[in-house]
Amino acid sequence: MRILSVLTLAALAGLAAAQGPAATPPPAAAPAIPSLAAAKALPKPTKIDFSIPMKPIKQADLSFQMLKNRNSLLFYFSPTCGHCQHTYPFIRKFRDKYEKKGMAFAAIATGYATPEDIKSFEEVSAEHKLDLLSFQDDTKRFSQIYSTGSVPLMLLVAPDGTYQTWNASDSVTLAAVETAIKKNLKIK
Repeated sequence: MRILSVLTLAALAGLAAAQGPAATPPPAAAPAIPSLAAAKALPKPTKIDFSIPMKPIKQADLSFQMLKNRNSLLFYFSPTCGHCQHTYPFIRKFRDKYEKKGMAFAAIATGYATPEDIKSFEEVSAEHKLDLLSFQDDTKRFSQIYSTGSVPLMLLVAPDGTYQTWNASDSVTLAAVETAIKKNLKIK
């Protein structure tokens, strides 16, 4: 809408210039439209909002609020992303190692994932079975607030809701995530 207004204003200014000095002065410049980079530069909240609606993928009785006040690792992913497919088995290994020590784990599929995408993700291999608490960001609200625009995204959440994030899936990043899990659980 604003682009059309700017083009219309430009056309009117050109017409006025062609009519000579008696023409009306050009209109004021249209307000600047913020760039995507500027929108992403907005400060992120310091705590996770567990009241954000999430659609359970497998169990209808799941609630995202189940993770509130708990140490948890959230894995935000796209089922069609190769890096996400590479990272998910590591998330499951972390779960196998740290769930009994008090860490909760959840997978959150992007709002753009289709049921077919999610099914295909699970069919990649036995390591991709969504046996964590699994949700879909179907309202896209979670991504609007916490996402950096790329996946995979891992969010380590403390019981008070504060969190740390990682966007890579390399071995150095995964080691840093595991170190942070141990620190949150007070494991040496």
